[in-house]
Amino acid sequence: MKVIKKSTLIAITMLFVSGLAACDKPGPAETAGKKIDQAAGEASKKISEAADKVGKKLEEQGE
Repeated sequence: MKVIKKSTLIAITMLFVSGLAACDKPGPAETAGKKIDQAAGEASKKISEAADKVGKKLEEQGE
């Protein structure tokens, strides 16, 4: 009986460890999500730069 319990415990532990090892590689959805995040960050930066330029032009015209 003890052998069966130990074997079951070892098998469950091995499945758990192999499951964690499989999580190291990013899947296609995760890769796409990262690309979307990067694109959104770059777009936000460009919009901010454009808004700053518009603000400076408006200040120059107001003087």
